[in-house]
Amino acid sequence: MRTLSILWAEAVKSHQHNFHNLLVYFSLLIWPALLFVVSYYSFKPFNLSETSPLSQYMDVDQIMLFLLTGYLGYIFFWSLVQSAWNMSYERQAGTLELIFLTPVSRITIMYARAAGNLLEAVWLFTGFTLLVLFATGQAGQIHWLNVPVALLLLSVSAIVWGGFLNIVFLFSRDAGILFTIFEEPMQFFSGVRIPVLAFPLWGKAVAFFFPLTYVLEIFRELVINGAGLWQLASQLLTLAAVLATLFMASFFLIKKAEHHAKETGNMVLF
Repeated sequence: MRTLSILWAEAVKSHQHNFHNLLVYFSLLIWPALLFVVSYYSFKPFNLSETSPLSQYMDVDQIMLFLLTGYLGYIFFWSLVQSAWNMSYERQAGTLELIFLTPVSRITIMYARAAGNLLEAVWLFTGFTLLVLFATGQAGQIHWLNVPVALLLLSVSAIVWGGFLNIVFLFSRDAGILFTIFEEPMQFFSGVRIPVLAFPLWGKAVAFFFPLTYVLEIFRELVINGAGLWQLASQLLTLAAVLATLFMASFFLIKKAEHHAKETGNMVLF
């Protein structure tokens, strides 16, 4: 019950601080929608028939579904990168100390903050995705019974990812470079626009450093191909291992940073 109250408090705080005018909601829809449209039409000049090299790695007739699911997953993850980046503004405003003064554990706050930011940041593009599916007649190709499970999996994965980033940004003086790394590289290498299997070996190696890569593979299998959870057991175990690693890294970082702060009086770990 206490965790739920913390989650609700963070959601209210996020709404009041980050979503305080209509222009914010406008940008939450227009920016990701433009990314999708640009990516979709960038395929048009190329050969998309069965003889296309791309057809070895994906069904070229499902490019729209591929891109929609890719950008939906990307927005879930990217919105929490932006949320974590806001830690730097709290440091400048002098409100960061409130996180350390609260009697609640820091790791609970970090994950509650990620969860509280997620829903409001993604609902507009989720609605846009549904609108495009029905407007283009692609909705019949979606396995709707798998959609709730797929969205739950995507949400949990994004929250674990967001909680980890919150902790990294919390104890870093300037983690702006991570904001750059997790924007275009994550969008490109995670299979948002191009199948990971189409990359050369070094590209595949880079892709496996992004948790979004594993999530999108499972998400598409569930939603587009209608695979069952049992069929995806190996992929689910891999994703569980990745998320467990992120959570353990979060726990280790926050304990190390708190110990460092007690010894030195400095909240900056790196």
